[in-house]
Amino acid sequence: MRTIPVTGRQLATALLMMMAASPAGAEIRNLSQDWVFHAGDAEGAQHGAFDDRTWQRVVVPHDFSIMDGSDGSPPFDPDAISGQDSGYLPGGVGWYRRQLTLTPAEASRIVRLNFEAVYMDADIWVNGEHLKKHRYGYTAFAVDLTGRIRAGDNTVVVRVNHADPSSRWYAGSGLIRPVTLEILDPVHIEPESVFVTTPVASEERGVVSVRATIANRSEEARSAEWVVRAVAANGETVAEARQTHMVAAGGRAQSSLELAVTDPRLWSPDSPNLHTLVQQVRIDDAVVDERRTRFGIRTIALDAANGLRINGQPILLRGGNIHHDNYMLGAAGAPDADARKVALMKAAGYNAIRSAHNPASQATLDAADELGMLVIDEAFDSWNKSKKPLDYSRYFAEDWQQDIDSMVVSGRNHPSVLFWSIGNEIPEDGTPEGVEAGRKLAERVRSLDPTRPVTQGINADPPRSTKQAAVLDVVGYNYHAHVFAEEHERLPGMAMYTSESVPQDLFAYWRAVETMPWVIGDFVWTAVDYLGEAGIGWMGYSQDWQKLGPYPWHLAYCGEIDATGRLRPAAYYRQVVWKTGTTPISAFVRQPEGTEDLPDRDVYPTVPPHLDWSLDDVHPSWTWPGQEGRGLDVVVYSEFPEVELLLNGKSLGRKTVGEDSEYKAVYRVPYAPGRLLALGYRDGREAGRWELRTAGRPALVVTTTDRSQLAANGEDLAYVTVELHDADGTPVYARSDDRQVRVRVRGAGTLAGIGNGNPIDVSSFQSGDRKSFHGRVVAVVRAGTRAGPIIVDVETDGLPSRQLRLNAVAPRSL
Repeated sequence: MRTIPVTGRQLATALLMMMAASPAGAEIRNLSQDWVFHAGDAEGAQHGAFDDRTWQRVVVPHDFSIMDGSDGSPPFDPDAISGQDSGYLPGGVGWYRRQLTLTPAEASRIVRLNFEAVYMDADIWVNGEHLKKHRYGYTAFAVDLTGRIRAGDNTVVVRVNHADPSSRWYAGSGLIRPVTLEILDPVHIEPESVFVTTPVASEERGVVSVRATIANRSEEARSAEWVVRAVAANGETVAEARQTHMVAAGGRAQSSLELAVTDPRLWSPDSPNLHTLVQQVRIDDAVVDERRTRFGIRTIALDAANGLRINGQPILLRGGNIHHDNYMLGAAGAPDADARKVALMKAAGYNAIRSAHNPASQATLDAADELGMLVIDEAFDSWNKSKKPLDYSRYFAEDWQQDIDSMVVSGRNHPSVLFWSIGNEIPEDGTPEGVEAGRKLAERVRSLDPTRPVTQGINADPPRSTKQAAVLDVVGYNYHAHVFAEEHERLPGMAMYTSESVPQDLFAYWRAVETMPWVIGDFVWTAVDYLGEAGIGWMGYSQDWQKLGPYPWHLAYCGEIDATGRLRPAAYYRQVVWKTGTTPISAFVRQPEGTEDLPDRDVYPTVPPHLDWSLDDVHPSWTWPGQEGRGLDVVVYSEFPEVELLLNGKSLGRKTVGEDSEYKAVYRVPYAPGRLLALGYRDGREAGRWELRTAGRPALVVTTTDRSQLAANGEDLAYVTVELHDADGTPVYARSDDRQVRVRVRGAGTLAGIGNGNPIDVSSFQSGDRKSFHGRVVAVVRAGTRAGPIIVDVETDGLPSRQLRLNAVAPRSL
C-alpha cells in the first residue's frame, strides 16, 4: 500500500533539504548513518581515542534488544528477567559511537545534538567530555555542543543502560528514535520556543497566533527583523507579518503576533489540510536563520452537553491504543514504520490514536497530521509508585517537569494532537498523593499549552476515580463503561471517554458513545498488535497471571490489526459497529474444539472460556479438512439490515441484523468444501457481499510491496508481503499448509527485518528465514545510501521462486 506516509516522508526530507540549502545557513543534519555499536559494557569507550573498529555498524533508529547475537542466535530467552512483560527479550547495556566532521565555520556556530528518544538511562559524551544524562526512555532532549565541538573530527558516544524489569511491555533498548545535528547562527529562533495556535478557524476566516523567542548568543546587541509567513500546501503565501527587535548580547527577545487568513483551508480528520509557518530572522537584510513549522488551522471545543467538536463540527472518537514498537524492527522508530501504523489504522476506520503509554514519535504525529488522525499524546505509565521495580517511578519526583515539557513542546504544533494525557492507570489515583501529583502535572501542561484539554487514563473505581478526574479537563476510563452514568451525576460538566476497552465489549462501549452526549469516544486495547504482555489477547488477565504467556509467547496477540499489518476479524466487526462503510459485511468461521489440524491449535491447545482481549475464535477461512458434514458456526457481521448466507449456491436463509443482534448473524452450517457467500440487503436489494472459498494445496507465491521506489537515504522502508495461494488464486490459511520462506535482498538495499505475526515463533527477525503464518510473511527492505535497483529474491519450500524489483533513487533537492 503506497500512500500518504511515503509522501509525508518525502515532504519532511524536502523541508530539511530546503533548510540546509537556504541562505540562512541553518542546517539540520540527519545522523541516521555511520554509527557503530557494542553490546555490553566497554571500558574506556567514552574516550575519543578508543578503538571501535570491531564494533558493529548500525543504522539509527536502532534497537539492540531485538537483534540476533554475535553467533546469529535469536535474541529470545526463556530466562529473560522481564519474562512475559518484555516478550522474553532482554534489556542490557549498549554503547554507540559516531564521528562528526565539521568545518571551521560550522564549529564556530551554535551546534545542538538532538535525540528524539533513547531507551533508557542515557549518558552522552563528546570528545571524551560527559555532557548529558537523560533517564526517561521516551522523551526528546538536546545537548548543546557550542564551544565544545571543534573543526575536524569529533566523537559522539552514547551509553545506554536498560536495566530490567523496567516496563510492563516490550520497551526495546538503544537509540530508538532519530538523532539529528542542528547548526545555527548565533542569532536564531530557539527551536523549543515556537508555538503556533489557531484561535479562530472558520470557512471565512482563520487566525494564526505565533509565539517564538529570538536568541542572540553573540557578543554584541543586534537589531533583528522577524519575518513570519503562513504558506498553504500549494506554496501560496496566505498571510505575512514582521517585527523588529533589538536583542541584547547574550539576550533573548520573546515575540508574538497574529496572522489573519481569509477563506482558509481548515484541518480536520476528513480534510487534513496543512500549512507551513516560515519564520526568518534577518540582520541587515540578510537571512541568518529560517525555521519551518507545519501546522493546521483548526479549533477544539469540548463540553458534556455537546461533546467534542473540531471546527464546530461534532466528532466521535473511533480510537485505538498503540504501543511504540514496530514488531520485526523492535522499538526502532523508523519514520516509515511509525507512519505505516497510522496509515493502517486510518484505512481500518479509526480516526484517533492513544499513544500508550509514552509520548508519540514525531513520525507518528507527522503521519497523523497528514492523514487526519487525532492523537491523545500520553506521558507516563507510573508516577511516584512503581508498577515494575525499575520503571520510571524511580525518576518521577526529579524529572517529571522536564519530561512533561519535552512531550508538550515536541507535540504542540501538530494539529493532530487532541489531548495531553498525564498518565495511565496510576496506582495512587484518587489518593491525596495522586490527586496532588495530577494537579501539578495538569497545571504544568496548561502553562505550556492552554489550547488543549488535559486527560488521564483511570481504572480506579469511584470514589477514587471521581477525585482524580476532578483535576482534569476530560477523563478517560479504562474498562469502566459501566460508570459513565454515575460519574456523570458526580461530574456533570465533564466529558468522558473509554481510554481502554476490550474488543469483546465493543457494542456496549460504542452504545454508550452513541447514547450519552458526554461520552465522546472509545479506544480499544489494542489497535495494532505489539511485543510484550505476552498472550493477553488469548488468555487475558482473568487467567492466572503467572501462567500468562509462557515462553515462547512473545506477542500480546490482542491487536485488531496483527503485527504484520493484516486485519483480524475484530477489525472488520468494528467497521460494522462504527458504520464506516469501509467493509459493511464480512463473515468468519468459528474454530471447532477437539481437533488438532486446524488453524491455530498449535498456538492455542484449548479455547479459554472468555477471551478478554480478543473478539471471537473466528477465522477468514472455509478450509476445514476432516470436518465434512459437521456443523460449523459462521458469524456474519453486517451494517445491512438483512443478510443471507449461501453454500455452493444454496441459500441457508435470510436473517435480520441490527442493534438487537449487535449487528451479528450466526448460522450453523454443515461443512462442505466449496464457496461460502454472505450477501447483505438494503430495501430488499443486494448491497454488499463477502466470499470465502475452500483453498487447495499451496501452488503459488504472491509477492506485493507497499512501494516500488525508495529514496537512497539509508532510511526509507518498503514492506514486502509474501502470501501462499492455491492454483486458483485462493489464499491459503490452514496452518498445515504453511511453508518455510526465505527472503534475500541484494543491490541498493538491505533486509531490515522479517516477521509473520505468529505469537509463538521465536526465530530470528534478521535472518530472512521465516515460516509463514496463515499463509503469510512480511519482510522489510531498507534503502541504502546509493541509488540503484534493489532485488528481493523469495524462495518458498516446494513452490516456484519469485523475484521483486524495487528502485532506490537519489533524494530530490529543491
